[in-house]
Amino acid sequence: MPIKRLRPVLAIAADLPLGRLLTSFRNKDRRTIPWIFSLFHALESQEDFDIHWITLSKAVSAPETIRMRNQTIHILPLGSMGRNILTAHFLTVRRIRKTLNDIQPDLLHVWGVEQAYALAGIAFRGKKLLSYQGALTAYCQRAPQAFLLHMQALWERMAVKHYDLITCESPWACGRVAEIAPHARLSCMEYGVEPSFYHLARKPSPEPSCLFAGTIYELKGISYLVEAFTHPSLSHVQLFIAGNGALRERLEALSTPNIHWLGSISRAELQQHLSTAWFLVHPTLGDCCPNIVKEARVMGLPVITTEEGGQTQYVQDGVSGYIVPVRNSAAVREAAQKLSVSLDKAMSMGMERHQECRRLLDVKQTVTGCLSRYHTMLYPR
Repeated sequence: MPIKRLRPVLAIAADLPLGRLLTSFRNKDRRTIPWIFSLFHALESQEDFDIHWITLSKAVSAPETIRMRNQTIHILPLGSMGRNILTAHFLTVRRIRKTLNDIQPDLLHVWGVEQAYALAGIAFRGKKLLSYQGALTAYCQRAPQAFLLHMQALWERMAVKHYDLITCESPWACGRVAEIAPHARLSCMEYGVEPSFYHLARKPSPEPSCLFAGTIYELKGISYLVEAFTHPSLSHVQLFIAGNGALRERLEALSTPNIHWLGSISRAELQQHLSTAWFLVHPTLGDCCPNIVKEARVMGLPVITTEEGGQTQYVQDGVSGYIVPVRNSAAVREAAQKLSVSLDKAMSMGMERHQECRRLLDVKQTVTGCLSRYHTMLYPR
């Protein structure tokens, strides 16, 4: 006779930043994943569900289960990412499905399509929800990508079609899902910014400066950014580039003295650079909704970005920043010139719709959105 549960069991399959949550993983896992980190802490006080997290990690060679903050974490070995992608995550999918069989959740919430979580959820016959992250098919359409990412995009298309309920963090992302899963019921849900960004003071540098933070590869429009800032008209504006990637060595060799390559930086260093920058530049060729733009807007920075991506919902052209065409270094240069005219102008534009962005991107909104969907799915009227 089955045991009667006191509370519905909720399984959340997602990448957890284990190094930020567990002391034993501090030097093994340096991922930040801010919205999941904040969601984990926010859910510790809820009492409606018995929550089980399923997460993958290269730091373990055998499954581990840890109980903390009123939640259970099931940590599964990740193995070689390349092998996983080439085999459709066969072994990892089996591990996740076994864990789901052990937990027997009433509801499965899958975050993201880059890892094996969404593929593993295909066979789950209960109620399930997918929160879409990383529009891999769209990224492959918009910029040259490595073979393995094309394979990931194939598994994305296979998995997404098996979910009826999908949340996206922007209308742009909803549009990309609709292209590969036209039957799905889509809804927008803000993937919030961690609270620490709400308490950072702005300390702008004396001379004009700006920041780019992200992977240094073609999709981020980084080559157009460097081309814009090597122009003599921007020689007085300091551009700080945080991140690493395939294009760094070539582009760094082309850089002028006003372009500073920071490499990988810590969360604290990122926040420091955001604090001192006059504005953020993010000339992406396509993005669901980049965290760095959301973090910049929460802090009150104006943003230069492109029209291709979900970040445009936080930037009003000519008001709180500038929205420029993709692959257009001249447009990036002109926008940067406008924002570097005076600190007063940059600060004033950054404050436009600032409070609205802070309200929308409060992680409490993410938690409310998740809990509301859980209740609706488990207790339909």
